[in-house]
Amino acid sequence: MSFSVLGKIVWVRRFTFLTVFALIVASSITFTLLVTPMFQSEALLMTTLDRAQRQQAQYPDTLRYQLNSQIYIINSEDVLRQAINEFGPRRLFPDQTHSVAWDALSVLPPALSTTVAKVAASLRSRTPDEGRSDIDRALLKVKKRLAVTLEKDSQILSLTFRHEDPKIAEQFLGLVVRDFLQRQADLSGNAEAPAFFRQQAARYRDEYKTASDELTEFAKQHSTYSVRQEIELALSRRDDTLAALAKTRGLIAEKEAQAATFQNTLAQLRRRISLPGEITGPKQNAPTGTATGNNTAGNNTAGNNTDALTGSNKVPANESPLLLVRVFQDTAQSLVNLNSETVGLHSLEKSQVDSLSDVERKLSDLSSIAAEFGRLKDQLDQVSKVLEAHVGRAAEAQMNADWDASEKLSNVKVAQSATAPTEPVFPPKPLFIALGAVIGLVGGAAACVTLEAISARRRRRYQRKQVDEPYQESDVPEDGEWQHPADGRFRGQWAPEPNSWAPAHEIADYRIRR
Repeated sequence: MSFSVLGKIVWVRRFTFLTVFALIVASSITFTLLVTPMFQSEALLMTTLDRAQRQQAQYPDTLRYQLNSQIYIINSEDVLRQAINEFGPRRLFPDQTHSVAWDALSVLPPALSTTVAKVAASLRSRTPDEGRSDIDRALLKVKKRLAVTLEKDSQILSLTFRHEDPKIAEQFLGLVVRDFLQRQADLSGNAEAPAFFRQQAARYRDEYKTASDELTEFAKQHSTYSVRQEIELALSRRDDTLAALAKTRGLIAEKEAQAATFQNTLAQLRRRISLPGEITGPKQNAPTGTATGNNTAGNNTAGNNTDALTGSNKVPANESPLLLVRVFQDTAQSLVNLNSETVGLHSLEKSQVDSLSDVERKLSDLSSIAAEFGRLKDQLDQVSKVLEAHVGRAAEAQMNADWDASEKLSNVKVAQSATAPTEPVFPPKPLFIALGAVIGLVGGAAACVTLEAISARRRRRYQRKQVDEPYQESDVPEDGEWQHPADGRFRGQWAPEPNSWAPAHEIADYRIRR
């Protein structure tokens, strides 16, 4: 069907066309005025490669994979549920119908309101969301209204959220962005590492305390605090004692040799001067080849001396007896001094031997506990090193976690915060009105064509009937006998020919020519 024929049909049935067109346009205008407007808040996120990825080899699809992963994280239930829980599901999507109904029931008496509530509950049809919680129902609506898209040829993620209230749209989208950044920091970094290392450090700190207590108790029990150093000190002390003992024994031998020499000298002088044994002291072994004399004890005078003066030991005539007495006294005094020094050296030797025995016993005791003390000391040192390592790792992990959690240092940055919408994005009134006008034009034309098709079918049925029956003038219906009021227009063009029922555009042409 050509546009000229369609125009003629619409012109003939212009009242029908205008009626349908007006109804459709009025319906579109009414819809745009009565529908609840939807406001859209938008936020932009810029993504870059993190520190580890910048240091590694670059692959073409690395950034694209990262952007797609972030889109999935934003749409994840963990992020959305956390944002809904913080904002409040009833505040985000208040249930107006439920609240108004219960407000109406509160006016009624208690018994009547209970009965009405039970009847209403039994008659009310159950919906799929009836058994779900407020957060679950809000989550379904949020997933339908939240959109995350990747801007073409960029590193920008666009987040949009639609809501009837522009303030709620802005605030909730801001919560989604904040929770996403926190979740991204938890996933990209290792926020649990500091707590783990602190826990391990606390455990090893307890082990260090236990090992230290065991070592201290063992040291107190054996009166030692460093076996290795004490062994070194004991060995040094033993060496000093051995050296001192050797020196003491050398002095003793020297003193005894001097005493023996003095005793020999006194024996030679006693042949001339008799002295008691208390002065000369005990008899010492005289050097070989030296002659000794026999001394007699008692109160003997010089005239009663048993040592007889012989030809070999006679006092020379020119030798003074007083000089011999003087020499004898000095020698006897020296011998007494040597004897006392010898006794003192023997006492010192005994003391040094006892000290050496104590050192040897101490070394034996230290050797017996050296293994256990070394084990406890190594255990304490090992726990100390592990504890120090965990404390350092905890500080390093905390620094890395703070680095990842920082918004300024994160690889995801907020390029644009959630905006406060001022104009609704739905419904677009100019578009809906223009679309209604187009649909009205098409609908009006379709209605005219439909009515014309119905009239054509009616005419064809009537023509077939006229072919089967002879034509009579009386068969022409009167004005009130037409089946459809529109068919009365063709009363003046009634003809017995089969094609006397012409379509509307032919009738329009006929009327124009006439």
